[in-house]
Amino acid sequence: MSKTDGLSELLIHQAKLQAEADALIDALGLDNLLSEIGSPTRVGSSALGLMVRRDIDITVTCKKLDEETHRAVAELGGKLAMHASIGSVQFRNDTGIWNSDVEKYPDGLYLGVTCRDETGRDWTFDIWFVDEPERQPDLKHLRTIPSKLTTSARQSILAIKTALANGSCSGRRPSSFQVYEAVLEYGVTSLSEFEDWLKGPRQPEF
Repeated sequence: MSKTDGLSELLIHQAKLQAEADALIDALGLDNLLSEIGSPTRVGSSALGLMVRRDIDITVTCKKLDEETHRAVAELGGKLAMHASIGSVQFRNDTGIWNSDVEKYPDGLYLGVTCRDETGRDWTFDIWFVDEPERQPDLKHLRTIPSKLTTSARQSILAIKTALANGSCSGRRPSSFQVYEAVLEYGVTSLSEFEDWLKGPRQPEF
């Protein structure tokens, strides 16, 4: 198989994962459930068309992270836990004293969900509830990244993320955003270049 064929397969696989993600969200009725609490926005790789794993990120903008919202998120977690296709639900409170990086992230409530679709494929959901959307990094990325995603950049990102997902990088696995930054801001095109980039000095994220 040629390099071109390999890159085309990455794009096809990405599109397939995106379609599967859309179908799963519809099957769970997740948009409707989340809309009862706030305004849900798909973020991360499934929104940017950069999927290599069955992970879905959603950020829900709420009017206020008050007691009522806290209760609603906890109750939603319980409701999801009763769904036959849901394997686990994790709740986390990252507000007030529990927000360990207040300079970088707004207060938030979190639901981490593992799910199995009708064909037996396992998925994970990372769902954040925030009331300061202007400070939420993944929402910012939706504004700053898409215009920079040329076809070649998308292919480079998918190739590097696929290699990382397959364990091709020693030590702690870098974040997807680090891959995006390396490719879009520094012109990195391969895993070896990315590993070199990780070792060097860098400017703050875009």
